[in-house]
Amino acid sequence: MIVTLTIQSGENEPDLVSAEAATYEEANVAAEARIPDGFKAIVIHTDDPAFQA
Repeated sequence: MIVTLTIQSGENEPDLVSAEAATYEEANVAAEARIPDGFKAIVIHTDDPAFQA
């Protein structure tokens, strides 16, 4: 599964970080580890339709 996070700091335009792993949980943890200091995740995207609302 691929998890892509839309990230943003208070001063910058949104950006994206992604990670791929066997499960949603593993991919989400890996993607969160790629968030630079001062940024936060504002949207979570996956490539699995079961996780999309």
